[in-house]
Amino acid sequence: MRIAVRDTELFFDVEGARVVPGGDGWRERPTVVMLHPGPGADHSVCKHVVGPGLARVAQVIYVDNRGEGRSDPSRPSHWNLETWVDDTVALLDALELERPVLYGWSMGSLIAVQLAATHPGRVAGLVLVSAAARYVHARSVAVFDRLGGPEAGEVAARYFGDPTEANFSEYLRVCLPLYTRLGIDPDVIARMQFNQSNAVLWDREHAGNVDLREAAGRVGCPVLVVAGADDPSFTVAGAEELARALPQELVQFVVVDDAGYGVFRDRPDALDGVCRFVERIG
Repeated sequence: MRIAVRDTELFFDVEGARVVPGGDGWRERPTVVMLHPGPGADHSVCKHVVGPGLARVAQVIYVDNRGEGRSDPSRPSHWNLETWVDDTVALLDALELERPVLYGWSMGSLIAVQLAATHPGRVAGLVLVSAAARYVHARSVAVFDRLGGPEAGEVAARYFGDPTEANFSEYLRVCLPLYTRLGIDPDVIARMQFNQSNAVLWDREHAGNVDLREAAGRVGCPVLVVAGADDPSFTVAGAEELARALPQELVQFVVVDDAGYGVFRDRPDALDGVCRFVERIG
């Protein structure tokens, strides 16, 4: 489905009912809005493990950011964090979602943190998976070295230092297979509508300017931060830094062993903790 918000149209999809039978009547379940990884990716990667798992306890809404997936391609000048945050708020308004839980995965976590910081009271809570407050590429290079040897670290460092289409293609060939312990299902990748230009533009012009540590301190809702111990893209060190920046009375930080990027491809059992968090706050 596509919906008009602000000056664009966003694609969204829904899994699971908001109102379900309960006792002698009906009960409302929480709503989780899935903010997908990227930039360049789309919501389809969230439908592999995470979305169906969360749909056991909540209504799940998937959305493609503008410039990604099935949403309006828009213009490169609008492929940025500020625009995506404003679009997400407008989507919540259009769908009349008063206090959903935001599930932010990598790039989605940046949107979730900034939205919660700038729109207090708008969301019930945040689940931040493979998350960080800023990009520190040396952390990723060190993990690529550990997981894939010197070649992987060198390819990653080359792309981070010079984000071109050619270097990104080599990064995808050498480094992407190291993102998860069990590998990424090729069918999942094949179904994704990927905007490589968006990804390269982000890394070339925006990634180095991102620092949400101050914004994280202004988040006023419960937050669950989940990191994979072997995540080379959004490392444990980056997740720890984000968790320290969030209000300590509101944050829960979990590191999942034997898990890489996105955590739950490698450890679907760990999703139970996220479901309990959503049920508690939603």
